[in-house]
Amino acid sequence: MNTVVCIGTGPSLTLEQIDIARQKGFRLFGCNRVFEIVPDLELLYAVNLAFWDEYGEAAKTHGAELWTTNQRAAAKHGLHHICERNAPGLSIDPDYIHHGHGSGYSLVSMAHKMGAERILLLGYDLKYAPDYDGRSRKVGSSPRHYFGEYPASMQHWPSVQVKGGVHVELLSLYKSIFEQGLVEIVNCTPGSALQGVIPSALIEGLS
Repeated sequence: MNTVVCIGTGPSLTLEQIDIARQKGFRLFGCNRVFEIVPDLELLYAVNLAFWDEYGEAAKTHGAELWTTNQRAAAKHGLHHICERNAPGLSIDPDYIHHGHGSGYSLVSMAHKMGAERILLLGYDLKYAPDYDGRSRKVGSSPRHYFGEYPASMQHWPSVQVKGGVHVELLSLYKSIFEQGLVEIVNCTPGSALQGVIPSALIEGLS
């Protein structure tokens, strides 16, 4: 089975989880700064021009395929480009992916485009601290990202879509992927808000 592990940047991510996926022979795709900790990453996806301006030169030395839906970033940094649409589920149009307003969701779409028969999710927490407040730009009592906060110019502060620290809009989008049934998707992120939305399993128990 062609299994792709999509590696997000949630705070629950560990190098041990990634190493288990590697030992099982799963393909490793990542978003944003994941390239910094996964030397054998096959594909890296990131959206924003500001990200590529900050990290693009380092990413180019990695060896992974570099993808974006941002035309300006692709032209400026020599990246692979694919168009995007805002829609639930996975795109069946080879010229587009569905972005879900986030790199993690777009990465799942990329894995599907690259022929994945099964997609496993690591680092997909989809939740912040209960006292997170996007309107006042308050991170709260626990970290949002494995890598810590981005520079101020690159920060995102979702508010309407976050309720009780959970990305409720994203939960419905991931549920739409599962219900669409185009690809098997399994959440391997411990403590993720996706538990109960799509099937969950520890990556140790998969083959």
